[in-house]
Amino acid sequence: MTRDDLVMTGLENATALSVAFARHWLSLPTVDLIPSRRDFEPERIPGLLANLVIHELISPEHLKLRLVGTAVVDDYGREITGQNYLDFVEPARRQKASRAIFLICEQPAGMLVHLRSVAENGTVLTRESVAFPMRDDNGVARLVYYCSNPATERKTFFDDRHELRVMNVLDRRYIDIGAGLPDFSD
Repeated sequence: MTRDDLVMTGLENATALSVAFARHWLSLPTVDLIPSRRDFEPERIPGLLANLVIHELISPEHLKLRLVGTAVVDDYGREITGQNYLDFVEPARRQKASRAIFLICEQPAGMLVHLRSVAENGTVLTRESVAFPMRDDNGVARLVYYCSNPATERKTFFDDRHELRVMNVLDRRYIDIGAGLPDFSD
């Protein structure tokens, strides 16, 4: 099975935007299976930029949100670029959430995750996120690029929603990009 086949098999039943994101990521030149951010062109995929999220892996306690697309910002109810992603995860799950994301660059692997969040007003938000590792400008694999878009079973939003307060993983699957699958379970 080719690398492309491995990735596409891991994305069965994913949204069209997630699949387009994966196909673009697969088209990029790689070093040890991981492409460089300078080769990534989000404008080639309609709708991606609004749903793009970039995590910079600073430390296990700090996953900096380098870029958060406007559709994701709208879901959170405020701008969150520059903040620590783990601040949006329940304290009891932070260590596990951090480890799950770090594995994407360490293994390396892709990830498909469905997240359900509840805003302060009770609105339920469900997003499908596909993640792949990326090298920074120094060639270090410490960036995780996500296509985070509405899942197919998503509920309708209300305009009066407030900040996100709870984030739960409904389903997480790693995607083999040629180095096998990480040993991790939620």
